[in-house]
Amino acid sequence: MKSIVLLSILVIVLWGIWAFMFKLGVNEIGIKSALIWNNIMTLVISIVVIAILIPSEGLKLDRGAIFIILATIFGFLGTIIWYFGLEKHKAGLIVSFTALYPLITVILASIFLKERLSLSNAIGIVLALAAGILLSL
Repeated sequence: MKSIVLLSILVIVLWGIWAFMFKLGVNEIGIKSALIWNNIMTLVISIVVIAILIPSEGLKLDRGAIFIILATIFGFLGTIIWYFGLEKHKAGLIVSFTALYPLITVILASIFLKERLSLSNAIGIVLALAAGILLSL
Protein backbone atom coordinates (compact mmCIF):
# COMPACT_ATOMS: atom_id res chain seq x y z
CA MET A 1 0.00 0.00 0.00
CA LYS A 2 2.89 2.36 0.73
CA SER A 3 4.23 2.10 -2.83
CA ILE A 4 0.90 3.20 -4.35
CA VAL A 5 0.83 6.22 -2.04
CA LEU A 6 4.39 7.18 -3.01
CA LEU A 7 3.65 6.69 -6.71
CA SER A 8 0.47 8.75 -6.40
CA ILE A 9 2.28 11.56 -4.61
CA LEU A 10 4.96 11.57 -7.30
CA VAL A 11 2.32 11.82 -10.04
CA ILE A 12 0.51 14.61 -8.17
CA VAL A 13 3.75 16.58 -7.79
CA LEU A 14 4.79 16.07 -11.42
CA TRP A 15 1.36 16.96 -12.80
CA GLY A 16 1.13 19.95 -10.47
CA ILE A 17 4.46 21.29 -11.71
CA TRP A 18 3.44 20.50 -15.31
CA ALA A 19 0.19 22.50 -15.06
CA PHE A 20 1.91 25.41 -13.32
CA MET A 21 4.71 25.55 -15.90
CA PHE A 22 2.20 25.29 -18.74
CA LYS A 23 0.29 28.26 -17.33
CA LEU A 24 3.55 30.25 -17.10
CA GLY A 25 4.33 29.36 -20.71
CA VAL A 26 0.85 30.25 -21.97
CA ASN A 27 1.08 33.60 -20.20
CA GLU A 28 4.37 34.29 -22.00
CA ILE A 29 3.80 32.94 -25.53
CA GLY A 30 0.04 32.40 -25.91
CA ILE A 31 -1.97 29.25 -26.36
CA LYS A 32 -1.18 28.64 -30.05
CA SER A 33 2.59 28.69 -29.61
CA ALA A 34 2.24 26.70 -26.39
CA LEU A 35 0.29 23.99 -28.23
CA ILE A 36 2.90 23.85 -30.99
CA TRP A 37 5.74 23.46 -28.49
CA ASN A 38 3.75 20.95 -26.47
CA ASN A 39 3.10 18.81 -29.53
CA ILE A 40 6.71 19.02 -30.71
CA MET A 41 7.88 17.74 -27.33
CA THR A 42 5.17 15.07 -27.29
CA LEU A 43 6.34 13.90 -30.72
CA VAL A 44 10.00 13.77 -29.66
CA ILE A 45 9.20 11.86 -26.46
CA SER A 46 6.82 9.54 -28.34
CA ILE A 47 9.47 8.64 -30.91
CA VAL A 48 11.90 7.71 -28.14
CA VAL A 49 9.27 5.65 -26.27
CA ILE A 50 8.19 3.86 -29.47
CA ALA A 51 11.80 3.10 -30.39
CA ILE A 52 12.36 1.54 -26.97
CA LEU A 53 9.07 -0.33 -26.56
CA ILE A 54 7.97 -1.51 -30.01
CA PRO A 55 7.86 -5.31 -30.08
CA SER A 56 9.99 -7.07 -32.68
CA GLU A 57 6.91 -8.90 -34.01
CA GLY A 58 5.09 -5.60 -34.63
CA LEU A 59 1.77 -4.37 -33.34
CA LYS A 60 -1.68 -5.86 -33.76
CA LEU A 61 -4.75 -3.73 -34.28
CA ASP A 62 -7.01 -5.68 -31.94
CA ARG A 63 -9.78 -4.69 -29.55
CA GLY A 64 -7.33 -3.51 -26.89
CA ALA A 65 -5.56 -1.31 -29.44
CA ILE A 66 -8.90 0.22 -30.48
CA PHE A 67 -9.62 1.10 -26.83
CA ILE A 68 -6.19 2.74 -26.55
CA ILE A 69 -6.71 4.69 -29.79
CA LEU A 70 -10.11 5.93 -28.60
CA ALA A 71 -8.70 6.76 -25.16
CA THR A 72 -5.95 8.80 -26.80
CA ILE A 73 -8.45 10.72 -28.93
CA PHE A 74 -10.68 11.50 -25.92
CA GLY A 75 -7.64 12.46 -23.85
CA PHE A 76 -6.31 14.70 -26.61
CA LEU A 77 -9.67 16.47 -27.04
CA GLY A 78 -9.97 17.00 -23.29
CA THR A 79 -6.42 18.30 -23.12
CA ILE A 80 -7.00 20.82 -25.93
CA ILE A 81 -10.11 22.14 -24.18
CA TRP A 82 -8.16 22.22 -20.90
CA TYR A 83 -5.41 24.30 -22.55
CA PHE A 84 -7.90 26.87 -23.79
CA GLY A 85 -9.50 26.99 -20.34
CA LEU A 86 -6.09 27.52 -18.77
CA GLU A 87 -5.42 30.43 -21.12
CA LYS A 88 -8.61 32.26 -20.11
CA HIS A 89 -9.05 31.35 -16.43
CA LYS A 90 -7.10 31.01 -13.20
CA ALA A 91 -4.78 28.00 -13.17
CA GLY A 92 -5.88 27.05 -9.66
CA LEU A 93 -9.52 26.91 -10.72
CA ILE A 94 -9.07 25.03 -14.01
CA VAL A 95 -6.54 22.54 -12.66
CA SER A 96 -8.48 21.85 -9.46
CA PHE A 97 -11.88 21.49 -11.09
CA THR A 98 -10.75 19.37 -14.03
CA ALA A 99 -8.79 17.14 -11.65
CA LEU A 100 -12.16 15.62 -10.83
CA TYR A 101 -12.09 13.66 -14.11
CA PRO A 102 -11.40 10.35 -12.29
CA LEU A 103 -15.00 10.55 -11.06
CA ILE A 104 -16.12 9.78 -14.62
CA THR A 105 -13.73 6.82 -14.70
CA VAL A 106 -15.11 5.51 -11.40
CA ILE A 107 -18.71 5.88 -12.57
CA LEU A 108 -18.03 4.22 -15.96
CA ALA A 109 -16.08 1.39 -14.30
CA SER A 110 -18.94 0.87 -11.87
CA ILE A 111 -21.52 0.70 -14.66
CA PHE A 112 -19.68 -1.19 -17.41
CA LEU A 113 -17.04 -3.19 -15.53
CA LYS A 114 -19.27 -3.87 -12.53
CA GLU A 115 -16.61 -2.56 -10.13
CA ARG A 116 -18.22 -2.12 -6.73
CA LEU A 117 -18.10 1.15 -4.84
CA SER A 118 -17.79 1.01 -1.10
CA LEU A 119 -19.66 3.44 1.10
CA SER A 120 -16.44 5.39 1.68
CA ASN A 121 -15.89 5.53 -2.12
CA ALA A 122 -19.40 6.92 -2.64
CA ILE A 123 -18.90 9.49 0.12
CA GLY A 124 -15.58 10.46 -1.45
CA ILE A 125 -17.28 11.01 -4.82
CA VAL A 126 -19.94 13.24 -3.26
CA LEU A 127 -17.30 15.23 -1.38
CA ALA A 128 -15.17 15.59 -4.52
CA LEU A 129 -18.19 16.90 -6.44
CA ALA A 130 -18.92 19.33 -3.60
CA ALA A 131 -15.30 20.48 -3.70
CA GLY A 132 -15.54 21.06 -7.46
CA ILE A 133 -18.70 23.12 -7.05
CA LEU A 134 -17.14 25.18 -4.24
CA LEU A 135 -13.99 25.78 -6.31
CA SER A 136 -16.06 27.08 -9.21
CA LEU A 137 -17.91 29.69 -7.15
